[in-house]
Amino acid sequence: MFVLILNVLIYGHDALMLLLYYSRTLERRYSLGAAALGTAGWWAIQCACKLPAMYLKDDYSMTWIMIGQCLNMILYLQIFYQSSLAKKLLAFVLVTVTLGAAEFTSILIAAVFTDFGAKPLQLDSEFTVMCLLIMRPLATLAYFFALQIWNALQRSSWLRGGRQWLCVLLPFSQLFLLWYLTEVYTDAAEGLPVPVLLGVFLAVAADVYMLIVFDQAQKREQIEKELRLKRHLQELEQFRYDRLRSVQEETARLRHDFQNYLLTLRAMSEKEIKSGEESG
Repeated sequence: MFVLILNVLIYGHDALMLLLYYSRTLERRYSLGAAALGTAGWWAIQCACKLPAMYLKDDYSMTWIMIGQCLNMILYLQIFYQSSLAKKLLAFVLVTVTLGAAEFTSILIAAVFTDFGAKPLQLDSEFTVMCLLIMRPLATLAYFFALQIWNALQRSSWLRGGRQWLCVLLPFSQLFLLWYLTEVYTDAAEGLPVPVLLGVFLAVAADVYMLIVFDQAQKREQIEKELRLKRHLQELEQFRYDRLRSVQEETARLRHDFQNYLLTLRAMSEKEIKSGEESG
């Protein structure tokens, strides 16, 4: 019973972290209070659907449990957040991958000090308790890490352009990898090998690196776009300057011709006056 209560409290911690994470990454449809109530609903469904299946049944399918988790999360995001589908998927995949890496780390550490036993997820399993306790600080770091990746991308236009789907697909393969490894090593009641854990971390690191590369590429494109705009504005200014100069030259020429015309008229007038005086 202690393990069930501990798991309920842990999912409460996850609910709080999810509320903070999605409130920072996505646009809420309603107020923070309404989103908090929705998150509490997610927590209740998570506990009711997952814990009895994992701890009270002798046989369960991790695949169906994870499908249920995904559907619960999709329902929560769809109701309480109004960002685009690509943004929702990216935020969900990022935090899922980082949480998966943290979970494998806790499994590896717990397997060093305790024995799986006949079944890892048991109410009286020391392995289960240790995994749950180790996972808490690692989960907090995972949420923070996912948020930092999101912030790095948010400063660019990748999330607002058509290429945002590429950012979603990059870590998506790791999501399926973590899904498979979770099912295999939990059902087989075996410790997670170090090479497998290392491969997971390298895969996540590769995703992060690729996202950073995309962000830098977008910044270069933005700089080039600004340079092209400045060059275009400079050309317009040069064209405007040339036109003003041409107008000024034309105006000076007209002024000069007009002055010559006035001088000619004045000379003719003076000549007529002199002719009149001589004739008189």
